[in-house]
Amino acid sequence: MKRLIFALLFLPLLISAAEKIVSLSPTVTQLILYLDGGDRLCGRSSACSFPQTASLPVAGDLGRPFPEAVLSTGGKTVISDIAHPEANWDILRRYKVQVQLLDTSSISRLPENIRIIGRLLGNPDAGKIAGMLEQKITRMRKAIPEKTVKGVILFGTAPLITCGRKSFITDAMKLAGIENVAGNAGNGYFIITPEYLYRSEPEVIIIIGVPREVAGHDLKHGLLRSLPAVKKSRIIFADPEKWSRLTPDILDAAENLHRELKRIL
Repeated sequence: MKRLIFALLFLPLLISAAEKIVSLSPTVTQLILYLDGGDRLCGRSSACSFPQTASLPVAGDLGRPFPEAVLSTGGKTVISDIAHPEANWDILRRYKVQVQLLDTSSISRLPENIRIIGRLLGNPDAGKIAGMLEQKITRMRKAIPEKTVKGVILFGTAPLITCGRKSFITDAMKLAGIENVAGNAGNGYFIITPEYLYRSEPEVIIIIGVPREVAGHDLKHGLLRSLPAVKKSRIIFADPEKWSRLTPDILDAAENLHRELKRIL
């Protein structure tokens, strides 16, 4: 009887402690909120700026934990999709903190990341959600037109910042029916030259995260002003909130981009 009373009194506290999670990435934070796990968060990165997590203590930068800050939150698990080169995860592991690093390099990783976070949260619906996302991705891949449009995404216009291989954004462009002309120029995110774009001749330019007036001025008065896509005003401004992170929003963003593409071409 005494054991039963002990379990009833202290088990909820033990479960609560085990479920505390520190997120060191806006992508991870958004996925946790998407899976209704906001109450499990006890710490965040300095890059996580969601209103729902504003009151949480900062336990690290993007992909880099502050060990003392993490431990002070009582968090038992730290999740990130970026491992900063200077991050020392071994310190946390020494203190029995679980470290979970997610792969966000491609669209195909999204369902599995949902499953991983769902298991950590104990969300029984995560598997079903992941399955639905897999089906949607499959449908979108089958709907990709045989003849795609050449395009490039720019995250900066002075200098020109884009992305290439090993980027979920390149995958999303493909789902929208766009061949990323920077796909063979490098991995991840990098600066690209105007000369490369002139040789590649993108038919459309997608701008993410650059104010419309700034990007418009830089493109029409800068080194790309003679590029056909610029001269024909085939420039699309995409929502950075939907395009910046590998969450279910990226699939909606790809569909919106496809519709916008049909409108301007």
